[in-house]
Amino acid sequence: MMLGRSAPDDGRHLPALVIAEDASVIAGAARYKATCSCGYTGTQSHATHEEALAEHFAHAATRLGPPAGPVWLPLGARLVILVSGMLLLWAGCFTVGQLLAQDLTGTFAAAVRAGSALAGLAAAGGLMVGVRRYIAPIRR
Repeated sequence: MMLGRSAPDDGRHLPALVIAEDASVIAGAARYKATCSCGYTGTQSHATHEEALAEHFAHAATRLGPPAGPVWLPLGARLVILVSGMLLLWAGCFTVGQLLAQDLTGTFAAAVRAGSALAGLAAAGGLMVGVRRYIAPIRR
């Protein structure tokens, strides 16, 4: 399933060692595979825990790095800026709709007002989708 691919990267790559289900168990020599909390599964099985952990640490070293976005701007501040931008975008569309509907009367004026509010919501949602990778990094 592809549901795990859109989970925000929390920066943790927790190992889980599992016994490989193959003929080695029947032969009495258990083989180990390392899996990760991000969904990564090791490519080969190993004879000891230590070898499996070494593979996991090699995987984690390729995934861990500096946080997305500027270090001086924490996640909370980025969220506040995003919500403020969405609110300003919606308010701008709403105000334009009110100005356009001043000269109109009846049902058409109400439709213009409602349409401008919905367009503002759609534009704010588009802004949120457009900057989501900057706000919260996605797992790979």
